Amino acid sequence: MRQRPTRLRLADALGVTRAVAPGHEAVALPGGRRWLLLGIGPDPAALAAQLPPDADVRYLECPAFFQAAGEAWRAAIPPGWRRIDACDAGDADNILLHAQSLQLFPQFWAPVRATLLLPALPCADAAGTVYLPEMPGSMLAPAIARALAEEGFAVRVVSRSGLLESLERERPALFLSVNCAGLDRAGEVQALLDRAGVPVATWLADNPFHVLSGVKTPAWRDLHLFVTDDWFVDPLARHGARHVHHLPLAADPAFFAAVPNRPELAGRLLFVGRSAFPGKEAFFAGLSPDPDLWRQATAMLARGERPDYGWWARAQGVALLWPGLGARRVGRGAEESGLAWRELVIREAARTGKLAVCGDAAWAALAGAGFDFLPPVPYGSALASLYASARFVVGAVSPLLPHGLTQRHFDVWAAGGCLLSDATPGLAFFPEELTRPVTYSRAQDIPDLARERERDRDGLVAAWRAHIAAHHTYRHRIRRIMECVGERRG
Repeated sequence: MRQRPTRLRLADALGVTRAVAPGHEAVALPGGRRWLLLGIGPDPAALAAQLPPDADVRYLECPAFFQAAGEAWRAAIPPGWRRIDACDAGDADNILLHAQSLQLFPQFWAPVRATLLLPALPCADAAGTVYLPEMPGSMLAPAIARALAEEGFAVRVVSRSGLLESLERERPALFLSVNCAGLDRAGEVQALLDRAGVPVATWLADNPFHVLSGVKTPAWRDLHLFVTDDWFVDPLARHGARHVHHLPLAADPAFFAAVPNRPELAGRLLFVGRSAFPGKEAFFAGLSPDPDLWRQATAMLARGERPDYGWWARAQGVALLWPGLGARRVGRGAEESGLAWRELVIREAARTGKLAVCGDAAWAALAGAGFDFLPPVPYGSALASLYASARFVVGAVSPLLPHGLTQRHFDVWAAGGCLLSDATPGLAFFPEELTRPVTYSRAQDIPDLARERERDRDGLVAAWRAHIAAHHTYRHRIRRIMECVGERRG
């Protein structure tokens, strides 16, 4: 007598052992004898008991699930059921999909689900159209949309619920997101777009491994990944990414129209930035920097050295940044280093007696630093006016991006401001004759650097502004994206 499995546990696609729950959703139930089972679930005998006695059954199962489920599970599959190697719904009257399978092995099941949702491929080739997902609150999305339109593309913002209907009508040139917005943890959206023959790209403006830490499918390795920090190109490739491109941020042309309308900032230094990103504590829940490493990191900051993401990874011996919590373990140390660095920069810039800080309320409580506090302003013309009004803007790059450039490296100059930047290796992206006069390594060097730049500030601003306009607007970045993914036009 065959032994029927009562509780099934197995390792999912990421190696996490999980209990397999019963439960199928009906994809189609029009009647008839022909049944297609997409994933059997934990108990083949129990599933068989739910089907009509005369059911003619074919089933598709993920090979990894089939092997990991064990001999007793395989022996419980009724001998009359026929296993198939690919989803063929055309000969089925009734289709059942095991609901949990998509979470267990998403790279196998997401394309299957996409085939069910989009059985016929779009016939209209909308090669002059780019889809953008809904990205509420994104600073980059409006600038990207304008740049696409200026490059001659029609831009269509699509919701998750409206994507399928759009793909049933047409095949756009590209689906472009920022920080994986519009995509999902299991890769269903990616699989649907792949089914329709649409390239998928995401511009990772933040730390890529932080963005990917919530993704549960290896299918992200097939995306076109554009990283603002070239340090991540090699690590992402080592983690299996097939298409990684360096694409720094850029200037929104609207910043070139900035008006210096904040007279209280005339002749003053300005620092703009948050003390923490939204949801920081939840993102790093249960993680804290090693005390010995933290002491080393703070000593490095005082010397003008950078305990960045790469340093924390090496110091902690973390080589695996996806999947798992490795990326966040490394990131916690880098994030706290960034906070300490910004505090140090503010304190030293405040020694000039001319500093204003625009950001969240946490800065107002910073002890031992004398400055005027300004509440945050929305990204756009109000921020551009701050940059244009101040004598100098003091920048500090987060150690989460070892070679990072921030939006300020482009926007301040476009607005007619003058940026004093810390010595991020990312500055090598610009001509040395432009970066050398405005770069500091140690925070205590900021007051002297500001005094030295008084005599040639205006000439530097003009040179920087011309360079940004000629080479570093979002239109330039859109052209690069299209070159990398292979632009299609009708």
